[in-house]
Amino acid sequence: MPKTVKDCLIDTFDDLDDVEFKKFKSKLVDRKEEPRIRKGTVQNADKLDLIDKLVSTFTEKDAGQVTVDILRSANFTQEANDLQKNLENVSMSFGLTGQSRPTYGPSAGCSTSMVNEKHFLDEHRTALIERVNNVNSILDRLLDKHILNSVSYSDISTLPNDQSKMRTLYNGPLKSCGNRGKDELFSILQDLQPYLMAELMNNKGDI
Repeated sequence: MPKTVKDCLIDTFDDLDDVEFKKFKSKLVDRKEEPRIRKGTVQNADKLDLIDKLVSTFTEKDAGQVTVDILRSANFTQEANDLQKNLENVSMSFGLTGQSRPTYGPSAGCSTSMVNEKHFLDEHRTALIERVNNVNSILDRLLDKHILNSVSYSDISTLPNDQSKMRTLYNGPLKSCGNRGKDELFSILQDLQPYLMAELMNNKGDI
């Protein structure tokens, strides 16, 4: 039976000892981005309780990436990398039985990054700035692809919210890299934000 996001989170937390799990919970409640999880709701939670809390707060499709972000902030780099890989290998999108990863564009398999001779990221700039979440996971990928350097990564990742991060990404690195950088981000967003991308791909302009 294919693994779900919850299965991936169980495997990840099983790899954390009690001290590491306590550190993870501390980093989680320190998270500034909304929605937030309050200390009192997870202080005495065991690993399964915390997974339920993550899913109920962020939804199953986003709980995995939030967990990756928290693991990285706690310097659990190997666990974060392993979880990221496992999430990418989840064969049923976000563990939703009977639902596969959405297709893009006007026909199945269409994933062009151009819309009416304009790049998809330019066509939907406002919607993407306002609605993309878990931007730190996107920044990690862009750093790996050499679209961001370490200075830009540090500057953007420390901004207070996802909207500020996306706006700065648009105004700085993406402008410098041109369509190559936009194509890389387009691909990353298809992977990490599939439902938002599917919605935008089937609309002519910002929503």
